[in-house]
Amino acid sequence: MGMDEKSFEERMLECGTMLSMAQTVDAQENWDAVACFQPFFGFGRLVMRRTDAAHGQVLRELVYYEDEREVELHPFEFTSKEYHGVDVTYLVYPAVGEPFWTGAEARKLMFCLMMLHQANERQELVHDSIFYRYHDPQTHHTNMNFYADRCDEYIKNHTIADYTALAVNLSNFTNLNLKIGSGNCDTVLVKYMNLLKGGLDEDEVVSRYSGDQFALLIHKEHLDQILEILRGVNIQYGPDKQDVVLISAEAGIYNLHNEVSNYHHIIQAISSALNTAKNSIQLQFAYYDRSTVDSALRRKYFESQFEKALKHEDIQIYFQPKVSLKDYELIGAEALSRWIVDGKVVPPDSFIPILEETSRICQLDFYVLEHVCRSMHSWISHGVKPVKVSVNFSRRHLSNQNLVREIVAVLDRYEVPHQYLEVELTETTIDADFEALKSLVYELRENGIEASVDDFGTGYSSLSLIRDVPFKVLKIDKSFLGDANMQSARERSMIKHVISMASDLGMDCICEGVESMEHVQLLKENKCYMAQGYFFNRPLPQDEFEQVLLG
Repeated sequence: MGMDEKSFEERMLECGTMLSMAQTVDAQENWDAVACFQPFFGFGRLVMRRTDAAHGQVLRELVYYEDEREVELHPFEFTSKEYHGVDVTYLVYPAVGEPFWTGAEARKLMFCLMMLHQANERQELVHDSIFYRYHDPQTHHTNMNFYADRCDEYIKNHTIADYTALAVNLSNFTNLNLKIGSGNCDTVLVKYMNLLKGGLDEDEVVSRYSGDQFALLIHKEHLDQILEILRGVNIQYGPDKQDVVLISAEAGIYNLHNEVSNYHHIIQAISSALNTAKNSIQLQFAYYDRSTVDSALRRKYFESQFEKALKHEDIQIYFQPKVSLKDYELIGAEALSRWIVDGKVVPPDSFIPILEETSRICQLDFYVLEHVCRSMHSWISHGVKPVKVSVNFSRRHLSNQNLVREIVAVLDRYEVPHQYLEVELTETTIDADFEALKSLVYELRENGIEASVDDFGTGYSSLSLIRDVPFKVLKIDKSFLGDANMQSARERSMIKHVISMASDLGMDCICEGVESMEHVQLLKENKCYMAQGYFFNRPLPQDEFEQVLLG
């Protein structure tokens, strides 16, 4: 088996050159490289075996060189444990009749195997980088890079109109994860994607977007069969027949056309439609239209610009006067936020619901409180007696056990007497929130701050709310007033009893949305003597409200 050092070096250089040219592990260059050094070592066979270290499963086995004669049972072995959980083992068998290698020869053979191993690992990494560029590592299905390329390809060759795009979100998958475990959920994901892909053609796409969300690009005639799966299908995740879960999904759907210009438009459209479906109680599937995208763009704008708007004070505080119906004098105000964009006032229903979905609404509430206290401090400093101003606080604050202390800290920083603040809280239907709300109102009262229940009558727990929570003021929602003429006897009767009930409970009543003298007369007849609404004043910028305050 001997050879001179120069010959060995030359052959290894030739071998290394071939390995550097190889593009894959099983490329011809690998066989040629092994053939270079086989005569010098006289082996009968060389096997490379890649094994999943965790499960013992053989992932790949290649025989690089094989003598047709019978080989010895005990090979020379070299094993490398790779960082990604794969064991790579090389087995070299001496040819029949050849002696086992000496120590010096074995070291040279080890050197050859290490060179071969390094080259093959490089090729494996190249293969993986190519594969995982277009495939999800968890499910091995295609990813969004693949989806984007296919969309752009079909747009370019003008066949995109043959397809329908879908964004799919599995329903209640987070709870399922807690119920059956993440490993079983991974199995469910793979089987579900296999099911979606199963009846489709080669050019159709099922790609994993993220988590439990997928993007599909399918022929229009296949939409019904996909929707049937999305409505609900049983997936078996374990060996037992009882290991079955029912999986359903919401979807945003976009029937494509040749005017579609790029992949990003498709993603934006199906994502917007999916959000519509997810936020709807009735819809499982929502189809894209222009209004969905407009809504998504509006949401994205307000979410991205909110911090900047606070910093630059683009959100301004308006005050809507509260009036006594006994003498029509100003007795208070409600602080309202108005977002100024490009010099125009954005109505609150355009951005408040978006902020309500996250903790951003809590930032806004304290921003309003800060500005109200700043204004009150200025009025008091200039000898102007302020009126009580109510500030809305979202139910999202109920998880904050330090809320009252934080409110008091703002009041005290601006030296505002506590009796000039009223905290407006919306009624809640959740038991846990109800208890927190009750505790909050008691704590506010202990600190000299009164609380009012806003939008009374629009929820479902109104009676227990005003029975058990010590609110000082009940604000009657404008929906109780009906139209400006107040013609409905039923409406008149309802508002009469609401005012009477509040009075019996020792609460003051104020009615919002007062728009006519008929409304005013009805309230006075039923002994409700506080009101706010367009009949008296719209919400006013601070400078205009100060003129009203000064009389």
